[in-house]
Amino acid sequence: MFKRVIHEEWATIVPMFAFAVMFTVFVVTTLRAIRLKPDERKRMADLPLQDSNDSEK
Repeated sequence: MFKRVIHEEWATIVPMFAFAVMFTVFVVTTLRAIRLKPDERKRMADLPLQDSNDSEK
């Protein structure tokens, strides 16, 4: 008959892999934000507050 498959290794590997992926995304995003030029940082900070000319029609 079929033997029972033991997934104990996957139960520890998958969360570690998911954490590593999320940590990498966080670090890359943080480094990109830190390396932005001051004028680009200011432009992006003001984006939600700028009025659009298209909405005034």
